[in-house]
Amino acid sequence: MHRVHHRSLPLALTIAFTTSQAGCNKSKNESQEPEIHPAADSAADEQAPPLVDAWYNDVDADGVPDFVELELHNDPNIDECIVVACGENAGGGRLAESINTLIILDASGSMAGKAGKRKSKMKVAKEAVTRFVELMPRADVMKVGVMAFGQFGDNSEAQKEESCSKVQMIAPMNIPDPQVVKDALATVDATGWSPIARAIEASAQFLPEQVSTVNHVILVADGIERCDGDPVTVARQLFETNHVSRIDVVGFGIEAKEDAEALMAIAELTGGLYVEASDVAEFDEAFNALSLGTWNTFDSWLCAVGSAPLLECYESRAAEAIARTEREIEFMSDHSGGDEAIATLEKVKARIELTMEGRKRVITTYKVNLDAIKSDSNTQRKRSK
Repeated sequence: MHRVHHRSLPLALTIAFTTSQAGCNKSKNESQEPEIHPAADSAADEQAPPLVDAWYNDVDADGVPDFVELELHNDPNIDECIVVACGENAGGGRLAESINTLIILDASGSMAGKAGKRKSKMKVAKEAVTRFVELMPRADVMKVGVMAFGQFGDNSEAQKEESCSKVQMIAPMNIPDPQVVKDALATVDATGWSPIARAIEASAQFLPEQVSTVNHVILVADGIERCDGDPVTVARQLFETNHVSRIDVVGFGIEAKEDAEALMAIAELTGGLYVEASDVAEFDEAFNALSLGTWNTFDSWLCAVGSAPLLECYESRAAEAIARTEREIEFMSDHSGGDEAIATLEKVKARIELTMEGRKRVITTYKVNLDAIKSDSNTQRKRSK
């Protein structure tokens, strides 16, 4: 089992700048930290400097650029407010309005191969996915869906174009319902090619970029892209635009080293988990680990919703970050040619504000029923043991 720790998440900004954006994927140690600008006597006649790349780096996806968090003596890699309120294990948690999990399942012809003596890889995968959904917390904040690729046409050259051109959302995003997922999976047979890039790209239709939303993708595949796509590039694009929070990858019966490395790269660039399962037991173990991770995310969310000091912490840090952004806007306003940078800084400020508003909505929506949610989840835990 391989866990990838690196995660870099630039803000979803659309304005292009003359300065290079190569720093968008840098870690906090590599990021260029902007200088605090001194006042100039004739600032209005001076050309505004380009907005540096550090304004794009936001590892913990809280809307606040990493260097601003560093200036405020915060760790940009984790949500320190939630750690203080709920403990170290909550470091990856989010006070999210929606926690979405999309499972992307390989249904290419090779998945019809045996995983052991009796079952095909496809059958093992279907059972594990159904079990995963069965074990998910049943709460309105949790959503799950299943997409499949490779089930169209067959894996002959004559059918490649048809097979590579289609993916299908077989179970729409909704509150976890194992019977719905089981019925949807029953309609899928392993027959065709592997358009992994197209499937990841299509996930954006069902996991829209929204503030205060966690979009988790689990990719199950027994090989790499076979339809001339570039899944690593597509995954990076969705990650950088907040459509995807992380992609965990389960490689099932991977034989070639280059295949494993290609799948691992998808997980690595999104800070996800890569698991290589060579048999049924390891595959089941992988999904057990993913299930545990889902419950940890949910438990952190439960704690966050019920913590009054947590909201106070968020409000204080948002105010500090907004003040820092406004100082930069003021500096740019005093120089000529700063309009483009100011427009982007306003987007940064708006994102901080929207994130804070989203957190307040979560608490307003769920706190009144928090005791019932906890009771239901505890009952479910007991039944699943």
